[in-house]
Amino acid sequence: MAIIKKTGYRIDPLDLNTRKAIGIKVPFNKKGIFEFNYTTKDQIKSNLINLLLTSPGERFHEPTYGIGLRDQLFEQNTDNFDSKIGQLKQLINQKIGIHIPQIRLNSLKVSPIDNTNNLLVKLSYTLLLNNETNQLSLKF
Repeated sequence: MAIIKKTGYRIDPLDLNTRKAIGIKVPFNKKGIFEFNYTTKDQIKSNLINLLLTSPGERFHEPTYGIGLRDQLFEQNTDNFDSKIGQLKQLINQKIGIHIPQIRLNSLKVSPIDNTNNLLVKLSYTLLLNNETNQLSLKF
């Protein structure tokens, strides 16, 4: 249930207590010490990164969780590369709809980086609670 301020801006009740952490920030820092998220906006972004980086079957008790973008890097480069990118985009849309229903995906771009074995994933999304837009860019 959302709380509505006088200005009409909706916030999540979890964001009211700024001293209580909501989740763990992803990616982890190099020292091995966990950092925490204190807003739902930051936690949703961490959840999205986690979904993109996790391979299906990797998460305990959730065999369908994850997209497995790293696995796509080691696929054979064939003539039907564009169809593989299309299938990957469809998979990302589907998994986000299932596992992160708090957002609406606005745009998604998956493209290889020339002369490297890297893949660039850029996406823009809107938080459904307050219509705030955010972006995420990952390079694999």
